[in-house]
Amino acid sequence: MRIGVLLGGCGHYDGTDVCEAVLTFLALEEEGEKPVVMAPRRPQVRTVDHLTWDAIVGEERDILRESARLWRGRIQGLDEVRPDHLEALIIPGGYGPVVNFSTGFAKTGEKRAVLPEVETFVSHFLEQRKPIGCISLGEIPVRTILGQEIIMQAPPASPDQVRVDRDRAVVHTPGFSAWERLRDVQAGIRALVRQVLEMMADRAAGLRGPEGAQR
Repeated sequence: MRIGVLLGGCGHYDGTDVCEAVLTFLALEEEGEKPVVMAPRRPQVRTVDHLTWDAIVGEERDILRESARLWRGRIQGLDEVRPDHLEALIIPGGYGPVVNFSTGFAKTGEKRAVLPEVETFVSHFLEQRKPIGCISLGEIPVRTILGQEIIMQAPPASPDQVRVDRDRAVVHTPGFSAWERLRDVQAGIRALVRQVLEMMADRAAGLRGPEGAQR
């Protein structure tokens, strides 16, 4: 229970991408990890009919309740989870982490800002240099907090290559924003999880110091 997975609803167009979430859980299970799964406890910004891609007007859904569809175990509200109890965080993609974790995204004349509870939670990992794994659009809230420009990166040469920012301990795989086949997205997520675990081990060794004593 060392790794948190932050969800933003259920469904690519208005929540977390279902396939990216499930492949994340599978990759963690393959490495012997059982994640702490969480989501903000607040209404979604929008609801989309995934059959027609049209917005559903007048229907309000809760991010936490929708996220619970993706995980068979217990899911917690973001306000219930202490980030200092976790060693790493993974954020799958979909438009949920973009629109449900922030305000002003893609709105002319409105400044983009991450919701306070999400910013406080994610900032803990950035400040402590705990690894953060971002899949596809899951990197948007992290880049927003860091004040980085949101630009589309060129896809890696192969699906199992990940982009690593070692100074900030952030790992990214493009997921469905670059690949169409499940096996390619799975390869990237597996590589991301392994990289996150490696960085966790390196960080733990650094905290223990050369003699193995806790600093």
